[in-house]
Amino acid sequence: MDWDQLATTSQLVTGVATLAVAVFLANQLRLQRQDSERAHRDSEREVLYIANSELQGVMHRTLDPHFGPIWHKGSTDFDSLNSEQQLQFRMFCQMTYVTQAVNFRAGHEGLDRGVGSRIRAQSVGSWTMWPGLATYYERYGRSHTYDPGLKSILDTAFLEVFDREVETNWHFGAQQAAS
Repeated sequence: MDWDQLATTSQLVTGVATLAVAVFLANQLRLQRQDSERAHRDSEREVLYIANSELQGVMHRTLDPHFGPIWHKGSTDFDSLNSEQQLQFRMFCQMTYVTQAVNFRAGHEGLDRGVGSRIRAQSVGSWTMWPGLATYYERYGRSHTYDPGLKSILDTAFLEVFDREVETNWHFGAQQAAS
């Protein structure tokens, strides 16, 4: 074998080796991407799990012998609460709205069993049963609902239940003069 044939053979072997390395690296990138997507899904699930666990803890407060009657009274008629009861009821509602916002921002609002908006459906149901929760939303909750998409969903649910727009002149419990 002369030098030209040896050079050609070595170039051919080098080319095959380079191609094998490229295939190996492409496969490694694919596996790394799959691992990254799996880790992302796991972290989203963990955020949702923690948020829902905290919500369960908050909801458990409605069974508390001290707070349960306050929740029942406030959820039925927000204005029937005295100032101390209103503070407790508002803190409860704020915790539930913060959890709702976390779920919304984590992307857990999409289609679910034929329901276009889970948050809208849940809000319509809860505000129909417990109008005091909607009073809280109108006077306080809307002020700390910072995501415009979530605010739009909740405003639409409010309109559906009460057949009127949310009064937007409320800001953290204080009614501003209409302009």
